[in-house]
Amino acid sequence: MDEQPQSRPSLATVVLFAAIAGLFIAQIFTIRILWSTGAKLAAVQGDQSKVREMVEGEVAQLREAAAQAAAISDAERQKALDEVRDEVEKARRQARGVAGKVKEETMKSVEDLATRVNVSESRLKQHQETDARVNNEITSLKQATNSAQSNISDVSTQVKQVRTEIANTQGQLERTIADLKRVPGDMGVLSGLIATNAREIDALKQLGDRNYIEFTLYKGKEPVKLGDVSILLKKADVKASLYTLELRVDDRKIEKKDRSANEPLQFYVGGSRQPHELVVNEVGKDLIVGYLATPKAPAARP
Repeated sequence: MDEQPQSRPSLATVVLFAAIAGLFIAQIFTIRILWSTGAKLAAVQGDQSKVREMVEGEVAQLREAAAQAAAISDAERQKALDEVRDEVEKARRQARGVAGKVKEETMKSVEDLATRVNVSESRLKQHQETDARVNNEITSLKQATNSAQSNISDVSTQVKQVRTEIANTQGQLERTIADLKRVPGDMGVLSGLIATNAREIDALKQLGDRNYIEFTLYKGKEPVKLGDVSILLKKADVKASLYTLELRVDDRKIEKKDRSANEPLQFYVGGSRQPHELVVNEVGKDLIVGYLATPKAPAARP
């Protein structure tokens, strides 16, 4: 069998493929050019922004410099104007200074004179006040001296009066004591001085040999505490001037029956060597009035 010849691509096909390949390469090249051109355009835009910022900054600096220059010019003009005004004011002060100096010196002299006058018046017033104060103190001292002398005289008179009264009292006391008597008591012991009234009791108290307790005792059912003893009044006969009482001493009962006025009733308390003495000066209706005499410093009986 005979072999058939292989099919080959036609020229048109080759040409077509070559054209397509060329277009593809051209498109790639065009894309690269576009990318490069875009990058350059972006760089140019960035440079333009920088240039714009630089221009705007320079414009702002120029404006600030212009404003400062204008301000400096205004300040210089104001300074010059102030200097002119200062000169004018200085000239005015100098013009007033001639008359003002004379006036100032005159006023200063007047003020100095017024100050000296015020100082002199103040010193004179102080001297006058000091003199018045000294005079018042001297007057007060004289018055106090006179008052003290008067008081001394009064005190001396009172002292003399007190001494006289004391002497009289002492004399009366001595006479009263001299009139008092010692009598035997109901126990046969010689009593101390016996008082018959309040004046004589006061005299015995001032003498100070014994303790004296005055009492007014009414008839009753319960005993009355008197010093270190208890007393119960059982009977008081006014007409006969007699009384009966009961003493309660150291848990003992001692009856004193039908005793008369100013009779010393004697009894011992505890271990005392000196007896207690009870004296009734007055017998009334259901009552007795008198005193209880106790030793000052009771001594124990042997």
